[in-house]
Amino acid sequence: MKKAFIMLAAICCSLALNATIYTCHIKVVVNGTVSEQDEVPVVVTGSNGVYDLSLNNFCLSAEGFTMPVGNIAVSGVEGVDEYGYTTIKYNNPITITPGNDGVHSQDEWIGPLLGEVPIDLTARFTGTALDANIDIVLAVMGQTIGVSLFGVAPAIKGDVNDDGEVSISDVNSVIDIILSE
Repeated sequence: MKKAFIMLAAICCSLALNATIYTCHIKVVVNGTVSEQDEVPVVVTGSNGVYDLSLNNFCLSAEGFTMPVGNIAVSGVEGVDEYGYTTIKYNNPITITPGNDGVHSQDEWIGPLLGEVPIDLTARFTGTALDANIDIVLAVMGQTIGVSLFGVAPAIKGDVNDDGEVSISDVNSVIDIILSE
């Protein structure tokens, strides 16, 4: 019975996607004008030291006006683990895709109209906190949009060993608990 339970726990954990959703405060600077928003979700997924980061339904907001930009996403970025957090850096062009917030139609998102835009992203994160900066270079307009994000993630269900993620190490903790009984 113990072997069957251990095998089931190992299978469940191996199928779990290592994704963390951070609820962020966002600060956007365009031509010296600052706008801020709260409750902006940022998703980081990773496996074997390679990470994807997405800021979906990104909108510029200022003085009661909202301009829907779109989804900013990078994928396949190698992370460096040091001092208790992971750092990813990405400095290449991306294509911003249309958002799907249910408020704006597909045609309202301006990001896809820009084509490829260079971005410079640096993100530092743990299982419970994220600090990221994204510079979006709009050469056509002669400006850079600076995006700063700081957020936290809730505790994850299934995180047996309280390391901030559900992973194979949680299976090992469950196995240790079972074998000790």
